[in-house]
Amino acid sequence: MSEVVVFSSFYVLYIFLFDRSILSKRKTSTGILVLTILCFVTGYILAYLEFKGGELLKVPLLQFLLYKAFYLIFIKIFKREPLDSFWTMDKKLMKDGIFNFLFWVVAGIIPVLIVLKGYV
Repeated sequence: MSEVVVFSSFYVLYIFLFDRSILSKRKTSTGILVLTILCFVTGYILAYLEFKGGELLKVPLLQFLLYKAFYLIFIKIFKREPLDSFWTMDKKLMKDGIFNFLFWVVAGIIPVLIVLKGYV
């Protein structure tokens, strides 16, 4: 059962990989924010009940907040939304590729370390 919790705690990264517009649109991002807050509260409850891996349900909220921060910074700097550059080698999308890489590295590692070290 804890494997399911660990796998599902990275759903923000899965959404980012397959359809990042869901994270950017106001209506859908509000729904995801509510879902991540519910997961965060559930993570606290499961950690209190000492359920193995339950504390990882705190990770999606941190990943979502990191995405929003990266997204707003990108828009402020480049005056446009970041594009998906996963399957393209277009040099014009280098800035977008750096955004994607930084988000994957930061959102994939830092929230997990913060949660596992017990800071949240």
